[in-house]
Amino acid sequence: MKQTKISYWLKGMTVVLGIMGLLGLGGLTWYASTIKKEMPESAQWQFIFFTWYTAVLCYLVLLQFWKVCTEIGKDNSFSMENARAFHVMGLCAVAEIIGEAGRLVWLGVTGLAEPVSVLEVVVKMILAAMFLLLCEALSRLVQYAYDVKRENDLTI
Repeated sequence: MKQTKISYWLKGMTVVLGIMGLLGLGGLTWYASTIKKEMPESAQWQFIFFTWYTAVLCYLVLLQFWKVCTEIGKDNSFSMENARAFHVMGLCAVAEIIGEAGRLVWLGVTGLAEPVSVLEVVVKMILAAMFLLLCEALSRLVQYAYDVKRENDLTI
């Protein structure tokens, strides 16, 4: 029963994060369209493509986390499903690092590479790398716990 309650709380948090993301993405999309209307010659509005790319990755992470929450609710926290879900989240982090590297190139090509914008991208890459390490560590820990649990079940 405790696991089910934890699962519901985590899923609720996931839904709230998803809604917050949609609101932020909507606001940024509106802002990009405003920039495009006001300064059609500027490439600055094109940042929205990288933002949407990141948003898709974030929603893929939330989907994987939803799967983890479902397994927790089934009292199956240490499962291969959860190990795989954390690994997929880590792969999303790798894709984000690649996307941010693309953003750096875009900033350079468009002449928008100012120190603040470059620093912002580098910080995002570092955060994505930290998320990757966290996800891979959790994936391996969950897989190890699953293997130990399975081994103990076989010896009983």
